[in-house]
Amino acid sequence: MLFKIILIASIFLFAFQLLAQQQTIRIATLEYPPFIYSDGNQVKGPIVEKVKDVFSRLGVAVIIYIFPITRGLLMVNDGDVDAYFSLKRTPERERDLLFTNEPLIRQSFVFFVKKESKIEWDGNIETIKDYKIGVVSNTSYGNIFDGYLENSIIVNTDTAQSFELNFKKLIAGRIDLVINSYDVGKYLLEKLNAENDVIALFPPVEIINSYLAFTRTKDHTELARQYDYILANEND
Repeated sequence: MLFKIILIASIFLFAFQLLAQQQTIRIATLEYPPFIYSDGNQVKGPIVEKVKDVFSRLGVAVIIYIFPITRGLLMVNDGDVDAYFSLKRTPERERDLLFTNEPLIRQSFVFFVKKESKIEWDGNIETIKDYKIGVVSNTSYGNIFDGYLENSIIVNTDTAQSFELNFKKLIAGRIDLVINSYDVGKYLLEKLNAENDVIALFPPVEIINSYLAFTRTKDHTELARQYDYILANEND
């Protein structure tokens, strides 16, 4: 009888542990202030809270880690984490990852230049294509700019490992322009005390949605569907 009780208890404990595992997912993201940022050992920001809230409504606990873009993307591709946010859709990424349908954020991507710069931008790529443009490795800037790169319309680029480093290069005069989210760019310029030294050029290159995407190494199809349902009702 005692053996039976122990066996039943063991089965229930195993089932509880399995359920707990199923209800916790690991998500990677990037340092992307003011939307996503690290504060000590905590990951904070409005997009982080949005993601946590959606999964909380689904009864799913999330553990969120900040990694450099290249490492985070590799981890979600390999299945070392369950998901990654926030990502712009590209054909290559959609082959590798299961994208959700509801956007987490919509951003204007613009060129930034030093205030004294004579560079003019009216939306015609011919006016700026010969200048040196700062970009960040493994970052998509939307279909329009990515297309300029893929089709070699823009070839004079300088690659940095972070958005902040990109702006430091611009301030130092090592590059002529930076392409970046307007909101993130303004935040970083304030952080660098350079908000009076650098300006944004309009019109935007593109206004782009960014998403959460799941690894394809596990079947998260149903979770992605439920996630979209919750977020769609919030976005309405």
